[in-house]
Amino acid sequence: MRARRVVVGVVVLGVLAVGVVVADRAAASVAEQRVRSEIESRMHVTGTPQVDVGGFPFLTQLVARSIDRTTVHADAVTFAGVEVTDVDLDLHGVSVATPVVADRIVVTGTLSPATLTRLAAGSSGLPVELTVDGGAMTASTTVLGVPLVALLAPRVEPGVIRVDVTTVRLGSLDVAIDTLPGALADRLRGLQIPVDGLPHGVQLTAVAVVPGGARITAAGSNVSLNDLR
Repeated sequence: MRARRVVVGVVVLGVLAVGVVVADRAAASVAEQRVRSEIESRMHVTGTPQVDVGGFPFLTQLVARSIDRTTVHADAVTFAGVEVTDVDLDLHGVSVATPVVADRIVVTGTLSPATLTRLAAGSSGLPVELTVDGGAMTASTTVLGVPLVALLAPRVEPGVIRVDVTTVRLGSLDVAIDTLPGALADRLRGLQIPVDGLPHGVQLTAVAVVPGGARITAAGSNVSLNDLR
């Protein structure tokens, strides 16, 4: 009889544990749906965002009124007219209270060669086309009808991507940038790609050349999710 009671007790505890897990996951699912709705209403998103509320148990996070970590993936997000593709948002310490604030947010996404070209041409006035081949970024234009191709190394400065010109090919010849006409050399050296429209408090931190374009990273602390637009 005693053994039977023990078995029954174990079964009851198991059922309760399963119930707690189910309730916890249900609460997390509701939170994910709410985050998805907020993202879709506040940001110009292409496709349906994928949201994952991490951490277990989730119910204790609700009691503490702070969600440990939330990740969001979107096919594309448009910030102030600039489309960024393959976007990932990593949010830490998201408050449950209003206004909703994240202790830290990291945004990564890719700028396509077409977007890079448009932004660079708009800021420099130089009729240049930016292309990406594997891990290399190049700028192409013409000088007196002769094709010029410059190999670029992008880097981040506050609010913009700047580039260092590593090599220049004019026609079939490799030339030093200092041998180019002064105005052209200055424009190539001053080539920059502004990235405007990021949420308030979020700044560019890194850029890397990837097969699909330029992969940018931006981060910020104490960011209000009301600014994600």
